[in-house]
Formats: sequence, structure tokens, C-alpha cells
Amino acid sequence: MPEEHPIPFTPRSGVPPCDSSLHSLARYEATSNATGLGFTAFTERNQPRYTRYAQARLAKGTDVVSAVRATLVYARQHWGWLLGRPRLAADVWNELRHQVGILSTASSSPDADVRTLYRGLPETSADSVLLCHRLGFPVGEAAELMGLESPAVHAGLAVARRALPHLTERGNA
Repeated sequence: MPEEHPIPFTPRSGVPPCDSSLHSLARYEATSNATGLGFTAFTERNQPRYTRYAQARLAKGTDVVSAVRATLVYARQHWGWLLGRPRLAADVWNELRHQVGILSTASSSPDADVRTLYRGLPETSADSVLLCHRLGFPVGEAAELMGLESPAVHAGLAVARRALPHLTERGNA
């Protein structure tokens, strides 16, 4: 019969137990840092694209930077909530649309084709045409930027082709 070696029970080491408030604070700081890095990456990726969109929608001389900045301030202030949302990019895109919309009532694009797009089409269709045809984004990138799936952008482009065919050829709108 093999010899049994009982596993010795040893009391906890002489290290004092970790104060749960310090542990919680360290976990909060790590989460906060990761969240901050996520927001920074989101901003670095999207701010230039948001700016191009706002410039295309608004008249020259309009403070495009303020619309983009207001959008990103909104996103930063609500980042924790946005992270729990199913379509974070769509929520932030809707805020950008809102900010641009506020400014466009005072100074819409001097480009008659862009004005026609936004007067004659649903927002998703107009944005799809603007991003894909005017700004040259591939459908997948436009979809990612707006927080949609590619088929939604394709559908938006199809709606635009039927409603405003003269404005939906690549480079024309």
C-alpha cells in the first residue's frame, strides 16, 4: 500500500490581507486607463473622418471643428454608457449628425447637390452617398463609421439611385 502524504495545511502568510478598497481602486484605475485608451483610439481613428464629413456638409467658414469637438465631448462624457451599447459608432454618428444639423440650419453647404441629397433623401441614404461617392470611402468603411452593416449602406445607396439618379454616380454628388 502506497504511503499517504497528507497535504499540510499552512496558515496564511505573514502578508497582511489586501485592503479591498485598495484592490477596488487599483481595478478601477486599470479599467479607467483601458477605457481612456479605448476612447483615445476611437478619437484618433474617427476625428479626421468626422471632420471631412462636416466640411462636406457645411458652408466654408463654418466652425466645423466645433461640431466635431462637441461630438467627441459628448462621446467622452458618455463613454462608459456607450461601451455598453450595441452600436457605439452609430450612437456617436447620430450625435455628429445632430451637431452638424445645428450648424447647417445657419449655414448649409454651398454645394447645391449636397443640399439636394439631404433635402430629398433619408439621412442614411444621404450620408451613404456623401461618404461613398463624394468623399470616396469604401462601403465597408462608411458602414463602420456610421455604425451600420455594409448592406445598410448598399440599401441607402440604392434608395438614392432610385430617387436622385443624377446625384448618385461616383464623384458626382
